[in-house]
Amino acid sequence: MAVPVVTQLIKSGAIVYQAPVAEGIPAITTVTYGTAWGGNWVRLGYTKAPLAVSYESDELDLEVEEVLAAIGRVRVGEKLSVETTLAELTDTYLQVAAAEAMAITTVAAGVGKAGYERTGLGGTSTLAMHAWGVEGRYVDSAGSNLPIRLYIWKATGHLNGKLEFSWKTKEYTGIPLQILALADPTQATGEQLVRIDRVTAPAT
Repeated sequence: MAVPVVTQLIKSGAIVYQAPVAEGIPAITTVTYGTAWGGNWVRLGYTKAPLAVSYESDELDLEVEEVLAAIGRVRVGEKLSVETTLAELTDTYLQVAAAEAMAITTVAAGVGKAGYERTGLGGTSTLAMHAWGVEGRYVDSAGSNLPIRLYIWKATGHLNGKLEFSWKTKEYTGIPLQILALADPTQATGEQLVRIDRVTAPAT
């Protein structure tokens, strides 16, 4: 605990990245806020809903007959998820949300021939796993834009709702995305689901 600091109040949107599992994370010193992460990290376009991170802890109360209240508590399970809605409706993003790895066919337009992309869902039991990243913005007392980054070592996507098409609502069609983290036991204890880095000052 410390004296309250106004600049530690965060108001920021977030950008979502995806990469193959085990992809190296961006260098905290040289990859500044708003800069492409490089390597095989790919940004997932626009989002049309706030990005929400949820951590759930399943706990067991340790009770004995001689005492009315629990005398201890241990964690017996945990989950981490990230939710947003992708604003761009493409076959690629639909595959990402559904954790599918089906090929996407892309055909260019030509004389007497329409251009199109084609994919599908259904019939596969294996879920595609990826590394995921989230970047938000922290502004220090000097006004510098600095990154807040979440690294989820491996997770599957989940199509977390309906694709809604309507002429009458004031919404447009988006892809509800939920990212469901999986534990990576190769990471340090305490960050096997996610690592969170908040840069508090730029390199000197």
